[in-house]
Parts: sequence; C-alpha cells; structure tokens
Amino acid sequence: MLDNFLKKPWNPLIFRILTSIGFIFAIMVLYFGTLKLLFNFNSNFIMLILWVLWWPFLYITLFFLGRFWCGFLCPIGLSNEVGNYFRKAKKDYLANYGFIAFILFFMIVLWEQISGLFSSVRITLIFLFTFFITSFIMGVLLPRWGFCKYFCPIGTLLGVFSRLSILGVRVDKEICEKCETKECIRGGKVEPCPMFNYVPRLNSNKDCLLCTNCIKNCPYNSAKLQFVKPGGEIDKKIGFSVAESLFIIALLGFTVLLTSKGTRIFRFFDTGNIWVRALDFIFGIGLFLAGYFIITFFISNIMDKKFKETLVLGGYMFLPLTFSIMFFLIVFGFVTPLTNIPELQIAVSKYFILIIGFIWSSKIAIRFFNRDSWIYILILLGIVSLWIFVLIPGPLSLMGNDGNVYLAKQEEVVQMKAFSMGFNPTVIKIKSGGYFDINISNTDIIHSFDIDEMGIHQTLEGGESKKIRINAMEPGVYEYYCSIPGHREAGMKGALIVE
Repeated sequence: MLDNFLKKPWNPLIFRILTSIGFIFAIMVLYFGTLKLLFNFNSNFIMLILWVLWWPFLYITLFFLGRFWCGFLCPIGLSNEVGNYFRKAKKDYLANYGFIAFILFFMIVLWEQISGLFSSVRITLIFLFTFFITSFIMGVLLPRWGFCKYFCPIGTLLGVFSRLSILGVRVDKEICEKCETKECIRGGKVEPCPMFNYVPRLNSNKDCLLCTNCIKNCPYNSAKLQFVKPGGEIDKKIGFSVAESLFIIALLGFTVLLTSKGTRIFRFFDTGNIWVRALDFIFGIGLFLAGYFIITFFISNIMDKKFKETLVLGGYMFLPLTFSIMFFLIVFGFVTPLTNIPELQIAVSKYFILIIGFIWSSKIAIRFFNRDSWIYILILLGIVSLWIFVLIPGPLSLMGNDGNVYLAKQEEVVQMKAFSMGFNPTVIKIKSGGYFDINISNTDIIHSFDIDEMGIHQTLEGGESKKIRINAMEPGVYEYYCSIPGHREAGMKGALIVE
C-alpha cells in the first residue's frame, strides 16, 4: 500500500502545492496584518505557527521521518523546481563547492540573530519572500534542486542530522546491478534525482529529500522507503567530508552561544550594538574550532594516525551529542514558554536527552578509535558536564544568578542592561507601593522586556534604550523576561521582588 501510494504521479506534488498555497497566504497575512477567511487570521497567529510550532516540529520529526519536510511539503523547494522549467541547466557549477552550504548557514543564522527574525513581522516577511524568489532564481541558474543542495540553511541542517534518522530510501543492489536502463539516473516517469544521488548505490540520508522520484522511476521496485538503522551510515563512514565534520563542531560551539551563561563565557568585548553578536560567533565558534584542531593534532600524534582522518572522524563522533543539544534547545526553548511545565521537569528532560546523545556519541567513539576512544569519551564527558552543571538551569547547576541582586528605592531610576541571553541585574528588590523606573539599554541584538502581570511588553532594537515605569506595585514576585522565541528558555529572565 505504501509503495502504491508513493508511486502515484500526484504524490508528493499535491502536498507541496497545498503547503505553497498556505505559504502564500501566510505572506499575505504578514503583509496586510490581518485577513478574514472564515476566521480572522492576523500576523501574530502566523508568527506563532512559523517560529513557535513549525520550527520545533522539524526537529521532532527529523529523527523519525528524515528530510520528509524537504521532499513532501517544502514550498521553497517547489519554487526551485518551477524555476527548472524555465531553463534546464545541465552543468552543476557548484559540485565541488559543497562547503558553501555550511558557510551560508552561519551567515544566515547571524542575520537571524541580528535582525530579530523570530519576533519581527517585517523581517519575517522579507526573509520568506527573499528565500522564495532566490530559490526560483537558483532553479533557473542551477540544474535540478540547486537551491536545496547549496543554499537552503534549513536543508543544510536537516541533511546533516538526517544521518541519524530511522527512515530512508534504500535499494536492492543486486537488482540495480542487473538493470541496464537506469531510469533512476536518466529519468523516466518523472525527473531523475533532484540532488544528483547515484541511486543504484544510495546508502545515505544526507542528500536524500524523500521526494520519491527514484521510487516512481524504478521499473523493478528496487528503490523503496524503509526503516534503516539510526546512525548506521555514520558507523560505516559513508560520505564523510572535512567540511561537514567541521560544521558539526561549529554547531556544537554555536549551541553554547544560545544560552545566557554560554554567551558570557565567550563575550570578550561589549560594543554596545548589534555587531557584538557577530563577535560572539567569531570567538565562540572560532575557539571551538581552534580547540578541536589543537586536540586533534595531539590525539593523531598519540594514536599515530593521519591528522585529516582523525579530524574527520572526530567531528562525526560528536553528531549525536550535537543533535541532542540542538533538539532540547529548539524544542524546549520555543514550546515550553507556552506551557506550565515546571523548570525541574524541563531540566530533568534535558539531562535525559543529553545522556542519550552522550552514550550514542561514546559508542561511535569506541567504534572509530577502539582502545584510544577513552580520550574522546573524556572530552564528551567534559562537554556534558559543562551543560549539566553550568549551562542548563536546574537543580544540578552550580552557577545561579551570580548574586546579581539590586536593592531599588521608590522613584529611583534603575539602570539595566539586556544582552544575549540575560538581564543585568537579574533580581530587583523593592518595597511595595509607589513607583520606580527601569532604564533598559539593549547591548546587542533585538530583545524585549515583558512582565505579564503588569501588562508590560516592550521591544528594544539593538543598541536602543527605553525607560519603563513600574507603577502601583503589589507585594509578590514578578518574572521579567524576553519574549523572543528561545530567549526566555535560554536564561533571559529575572525576578522583580516586591516586599
């Protein structure tokens, strides 16, 4: 039944058309602010769907469905394919420049951080429209789905992590060896593989979009969608490259920067504007990469192995741990602020996911390095300890709010700094009654200052300052936080204690 469904000529095109209609509708709502279609749809609703629900959805489904989003649902990919119909380019000019996708990923992420994509309707509109048009242009200039392969940051991330998925397209190699027509490569009922995979030897999820073209074209039912061993292609060292290995290490460094305490570790300069975040990237990711090169140099000499081989294998060893950290940062960071889940339960869940990543990466280390794997296991243990005892807020954290308590007075102006990802001071104490002002200076990227019980919701651009008056204070503890998705969970919050 599944094979018959996947071979239908309208599948997955019909689903991609439907999501494209929804995508265009979302752009219209963002542009006009509100549209009525049976119900009133406003820009806040679209922002919720896009960044608070869809973004974590990708991570939740990635392990179980691989790059299902790319092949079955992505409207950007459909725009790329439409571009192909206007000019069928034959030569893949970027075939030897696969590292471009990894560099572009961090450039776009930096833009997201600086621009405030997750909280700005205008920036989100520009982002979506730019990607939609760019994918079409790349479809005209490059063969097949060139945008998805070399330019899409989401596809880049999903491609690397899909190596851990339990679902993939695989072939019966005995059937493929006897096949002389090779419709999966030349094309048949539909276009050939849009990612230039050599389907008769397909053994990796990385560049497979699950578009089902090979399944439709194969006259012998060789290509099938099936369950695969999670991370099995990592064990077999399939399709390894230096660029992808270093990308995994860079991601590991980037995850540290997505927490309040992690940013403080790597923030050596405070420029007082949005570009301080660029310096965070340079120092945080740069130090992780530099440290990895140095450690690899010494380990390769100790183990008497080639430096390049050790460099590549070590990066892939960190893949499960990196995925586990990215998973709880994105899923918990975006979803839990909408729930009432206690912080203790969140912390314990993070510990559990982190331990799974640690065990998985340790098993790969043993498989790659045998008796010398203890060195890497110690490194893994050190990274896990950093997260458990420093970066994850919870019962095991050894670092609290650094004793950053400010005792305020009535009618005083309290000077506060907002930065990625925290406030200084983190605790303000004051007597009830009367009022006081908070003068907030935002030292880097876009943030907000919110106190729900007092109806305070202020957005601050990078480098901007605002004065906020706190009136008629009743005794109690009021949390102030940044409402941009992911920031509150990353530690950007504090407490106003009215006594």
